[in-house]
Amino acid sequence: MSLLWPSRDDRQTDDLLRAREGDSSAFVRLYRQLHPDVYRFIARRVANRADAEDLTARVFCKFLERINQFDPAKGRVRTWVLTVARNLVIDHYRTNKSADPLDVVEQPHTSDPNPLEGLLTRERVEHVRLQISQLPEQTREILALRYADGLRHREIAELLGISVASVKQKVSRARRALKSHLQPSSPESRGSGAADYAI
Repeated sequence: MSLLWPSRDDRQTDDLLRAREGDSSAFVRLYRQLHPDVYRFIARRVANRADAEDLTARVFCKFLERINQFDPAKGRVRTWVLTVARNLVIDHYRTNKSADPLDVVEQPHTSDPNPLEGLLTRERVEHVRLQISQLPEQTREILALRYADGLRHREIAELLGISVASVKQKVSRARRALKSHLQPSSPESRGSGAADYAI
């Protein structure tokens, strides 16, 4: 079946190569596929929507400028574009003299009408965030890429320029460390799902 239907990665590589040869419809397909991922990636890491939109537009300008530099043997189109996005976010925060935002993990939203339960959930989430903030910077970024952005281990490895084995090892160690700090201390605190969501 996989021989008859090329993967998303294969289709994107094919479209990029076609776009490089001047096929505008191939570029439009790529843009439509990649834009949502790029925008979400950036929007999780910058302070406001206008900055996210501006940086997303700049990603695709750089994508066009550097389209001839893409090497399919070195990785996937999606990862290549997210690397451009990551670098622009880093530059954005350097310019604005702000802290590195690349380890953002979104807080889960709760619709629980019980105010006490909502307060307990927020406290648990803050405890999770505190534990995550104490992890090494690269590990925090890997967790954000894995659980907030939904990237696969191999995509994270390509994005950060490290091995897949290293990514898996860091995720596994971080999960163990977080779980050891987040074990429920009483029957009432079990089953909230806050810790499982975050890790």
